[in-house]
Amino acid sequence: MKKCIFSLLAIVFSVVAIAQSNNKILQFRLTAGLNIGGLSPIPLPDNIREIKSFDPGFNPSLGVEGLYQFRNKWSVGISPRLEYKGMKVKDRVMYFHTLIQMGEGASAASFEGDFSGINYTESKNLYLGVPVFVQFTPGEKWHYRLGGYFAFLLDSRFKGTVSDGYIRNGGSLGEKVEVSSASFDFSDKVRKSDYGIYAGISRDLNARFSVDLGLQWGLRSAFPSSFSGISFPMYNIYGQLGMGYKF
Repeated sequence: MKKCIFSLLAIVFSVVAIAQSNNKILQFRLTAGLNIGGLSPIPLPDNIREIKSFDPGFNPSLGVEGLYQFRNKWSVGISPRLEYKGMKVKDRVMYFHTLIQMGEGASAASFEGDFSGINYTESKNLYLGVPVFVQFTPGEKWHYRLGGYFAFLLDSRFKGTVSDGYIRNGGSLGEKVEVSSASFDFSDKVRKSDYGIYAGISRDLNARFSVDLGLQWGLRSAFPSSFSGISFPMYNIYGQLGMGYKF
């Protein structure tokens, strides 16, 4: 993480130095938006049989953007931002490998195995996200962006419940344990960093304000491969609708 932070700072200082030495255009914007998406396996595994409900929740984003025009119609940019990425989803699963806890206190019992029934998951993670991109501006108002992003986890929540089913303790052939209601909390297992592809479109409304549409597609699973609470990779996939103010 330290190497990533130092690299980002080096990029920022390099862009500013080049802009000053070459007397090129360096622009700054304040950005605000809402993220809509979720943590998802790609593709959906067979043991997720039905999505019963999905709530993207309220996931605001606030940041600042620096843009350096190095050639006519072409610019490079960096856009550090504080942003939430979250969701609430309820689904019906079959032989879904997980870790659950039944009961509370001294009477609590933990099980690891294949669960079949109803799964409810609530995720809410706060990141310092840093998209880095190249921007193409063919005309006066529209801007097209493509690049990547890094993100550093500041706070995490990934927990939920399972109900109306059973778990095969130890695996698919293990002892069948009926589950009326149980819980799980994997908040401390979420990886501290993320990276992926960034793409976006921006349109100027006037000299100061613009509207933005972006996509961040994670390429790193939110949980390490050694974690057995979820048996498949899950990626941050989020679109963002926002606005920018040029100053």
